Amino acid sequence: MISIPLVLLAGLGTYVSWRMDSRPALLVCALVCGYALATSPLSNAIDAFGTGFGNALSNASHTK
Repeated sequence: MISIPLVLLAGLGTYVSWRMDSRPALLVCALVCGYALATSPLSNAIDAFGTGFGNALSNASHTK
């Protein structure tokens, strides 16, 4: 369960580097945050949310 603390630290690093306007650090922190989220136990929930959101957008654009 190392990925949840890694997500929190990478998220904090992303915010700090964004506020400091440091693009290389922001890129690294965002990539680490994305990798940690993809390997976390929350990945199935994130995937289901994305699928549901995509279906909702698709159904909204096909209204009569």
